Amino acid sequence: MTAAPRVRRLRHEMQCRGSSAPNTADDNARGRAQSVKLPVYKHLLDLNAGFSQVVRALAALRKRDAFLAKELNHYAALAKEARAATNSYILGVLERIETDEAGRRFGKRREHELKDK
Repeated sequence: MTAAPRVRRLRHEMQCRGSSAPNTADDNARGRAQSVKLPVYKHLLDLNAGFSQVVRALAALRKRDAFLAKELNHYAALAKEARAATNSYILGVLERIETDEAGRRFGKRREHELKDK
């Protein structure tokens, strides 16, 4: 599956999950953010905390004579690389979703401003 269908699927999930409970357009948007985007940001935080824990644990193991510092440094570098790549991918998907939402909201605001004139 390519990135574009995944983004469309996530956007669709955001719209479907948020559309049933809220009553107003603002509530609807808040509902979408809480139902999908907020958990994604929380998972991203958890992922980063996990990667940091791995790096800290490897640093702690470096103090033990049984482990080669060179090997542990190598694994710490791999963990940091994996963290950066994971963040890049997840934030890239979120950036497209957030940009689309910002454009949609701008269009609605602009439409309301032009009607009010």
